[in-house]
Amino acid sequence: MDEMNLLDYLRMLKRRKWTVVLTTVVTLLLTGIVLVFMPRTYEGETTLLLPERPDIGIGSQLAQLAGFALPGGLPSFSGEDVYYSILSSRTLAEDVCKRLKLDKYGLDYEDLQESITIEKPKEGGLVLTCRTPTSWLSGHAPTTELKDRTAQLAADIANTYIDELKIYDRSNTLFQGRKSRLYIEDQLGRTNRELSAAEERLRDFQEVHPTLIPPSEGMAYAQKTLELTTQQTEADIALQEILGQLAQARTTWEARAPEGIAPEAVIDSPTISDLRSQLATLEVQRATLLEDFTDIHPDVVSLDQQIDKLKKEIDSEVSGIIAGTAGSASLAHQELLKQLVLLEVNRDGLESRQSAIRKAVADVEKQLSGLPVEEMAYARLIRDVKTTETVYTTLLAEHAKARVAEGRDTDNIVVLDKAAVAEKPASPRVMLSLLGAGLLGVMLGVLGVIMTGERLEKS
Repeated sequence: MDEMNLLDYLRMLKRRKWTVVLTTVVTLLLTGIVLVFMPRTYEGETTLLLPERPDIGIGSQLAQLAGFALPGGLPSFSGEDVYYSILSSRTLAEDVCKRLKLDKYGLDYEDLQESITIEKPKEGGLVLTCRTPTSWLSGHAPTTELKDRTAQLAADIANTYIDELKIYDRSNTLFQGRKSRLYIEDQLGRTNRELSAAEERLRDFQEVHPTLIPPSEGMAYAQKTLELTTQQTEADIALQEILGQLAQARTTWEARAPEGIAPEAVIDSPTISDLRSQLATLEVQRATLLEDFTDIHPDVVSLDQQIDKLKKEIDSEVSGIIAGTAGSASLAHQELLKQLVLLEVNRDGLESRQSAIRKAVADVEKQLSGLPVEEMAYARLIRDVKTTETVYTTLLAEHAKARVAEGRDTDNIVVLDKAAVAEKPASPRVMLSLLGAGLLGVMLGVLGVIMTGERLEKS
């Protein structure tokens, strides 16, 4: 039997063209039936512009006042990496579920996580897309409203994700200015009352002893106490900020951290414990030097350089330990863990500095007690007035800074495009599906004709 050539196949197709047509029509009909009953999926898409890395607010400014820089995150992490991890987290999905009450549709955080895609465009930022099928609302909405309500839900989920992200961002990185202002205002009120009382005691003493001249030695002690009190006030403000940041970081960690990773494993590690001890020792030495010298004295400058070098070593060691113990955690969790550990270290340093300053004040007080009783009392009253005035002036300056910082408080996240309600479903794409079905039907019909024809020829 001769082999069939191309011309033979063409003649065969011409004779049985209705087979090809029928196969194509059947394929199109079956595809159409499937498309009719297939759930429609609607998309809600929003585009975000993010900072290079999250800001931690005024806490860093007040901490730097006392020589500390609070950690702002791992330098190698971009803001996009951090926020990508947060948007992908289970906790944020649960928050969205609760806010939109999606449990009434039988949905949970896993359904949301499967429906969300997050992309990083080359031009920067993040694009979050939520794909919502009509099957989610099937049985919970009238058939006539099913498509519209599904499209609305897709947009609502995408926009709610961003709203929850902003809430997370504010509670963990922003709006510290107001907290600082309220704290300083409270201290201002207390200090103002103390100043009024000190001035009244001094006036009463001067009325009783109108001819007594303030002793020069006592005034020297008062000046020394004044300088120490200024340092202590600055350290108190910085420590208050660090404690607030630390409490916030711990609360966030306990609520969102992965299981099996404990901050204490890093904080209490032998290497970090030794470095913390070294930092505390250097802070005590610095406070001791400042009893006799200013902060620009060569010895103080040299000690500051040692402290800076030690802090960099601590930063590097913390990063290395976290990479070993929490390397499987998300970038956001790694960054939060590092912030928490460094805040603990900085708190230790400030507390050591405070202890050294308090000891120095006690030493000055002991020296002051060697004066005659009336001169000692006079010097103490003058000291109380001047030191309280200095504290009040320092707090006023910090209050102004806090008000400026509060005015700058704003969202890190800029929404370039909010998710809009889609007019058409993203899938299935009816025309494309029918076109594909038509091509498939033609191919099946042609293949069927050729295979059947070959078998007939052989028989």
